[in-house]
Amino acid sequence: MLMSVGTTLSQARIAAGMTLEELANASKLRASILLAMEGGDFSHCGGLVYARGQLRALAPILRLDPDELVAEFTDEVAQGLHGRG
Repeated sequence: MLMSVGTTLSQARIAAGMTLEELANASKLRASILLAMEGGDFSHCGGLVYARGQLRALAPILRLDPDELVAEFTDEVAQGLHGRG
């Protein structure tokens, strides 16, 4: 089974040796939003367009491919795993 986007973010952050606060500082996103994203809750991102943009911004910090991460998120949205916010 494929990992969810939230799990991918969490595991990449841990692999990078970063705390939520460090990632928040590097990405300019609030730690509470990052924690929600890692838990699969993208409702605090301000909508799907913003969520995709935030994923694109996080990807290079976490050494992830932005296109793959956004494609994975888009697939999850299509499967109804994330609200349309």
